[in-house]
Amino acid sequence: MKRAFVLFLLCLALGIGNAWAGVIGSTNPAQFNNQVDWCAQYGCLNDYTPFTSPQNWTSGANTGTVGLVGGQSFYNLQEGTTWSGQFAPGMGLIYNGRLLGNTDADVAVTFNQGLYGAGAYIQADYYGPFTATIDLFDSSNALLGSITETGNSGYGPGTALFIGAYTSAPDVYGAEFNVVDQYGLDDVALGTMGLQTTVVTPEPVSLVLFSTFLGMAGLVRRRRK
Repeated sequence: MKRAFVLFLLCLALGIGNAWAGVIGSTNPAQFNNQVDWCAQYGCLNDYTPFTSPQNWTSGANTGTVGLVGGQSFYNLQEGTTWSGQFAPGMGLIYNGRLLGNTDADVAVTFNQGLYGAGAYIQADYYGPFTATIDLFDSSNALLGSITETGNSGYGPGTALFIGAYTSAPDVYGAEFNVVDQYGLDDVALGTMGLQTTVVTPEPVSLVLFSTFLGMAGLVRRRRK
């Protein structure tokens, strides 16, 4: 009986380890230690100038590209001028241009070096509920995992959803962002992007569960003695 209980605890610990080895979601922008400001990158010209995909971006020691999956041109808009929604006033945006003639397209970002994770503020164009997804990819463009969050587009500057994801190793070389709104459309704007360039501490709940496992395993061992 005790042996079975120890095996159960071991499986629980392995489950925690496997969860940590995968992709973990975060809606906390403060967890990402570097930012990419799209206005600083492309000027937020506010004249609906199309930008050919992909475009290079630079933020400190980090560089990469951004564009639309499929190669359509994107638009560099700005909250409060060419966009009226939930991003912080003046925030630069990458818009996939669906209402400007493009077809549905995810926003794709690449990184010049392996990161621990990435995230961004996100909003659907049409007001109402939407589902946002971030996919993380490794250096061979293999999917590491996906995180999905729900949001509700409206007007209220500074209330935009932040969706992010991270791993336990610096093996993130790309990310894709998309939404599905209440009409089934991927009509998306992406705000300031966060990058996680340093190791991430596991979520507190995982630490508590793992500590509990160690304590219970120790108790069983003492009882056996």
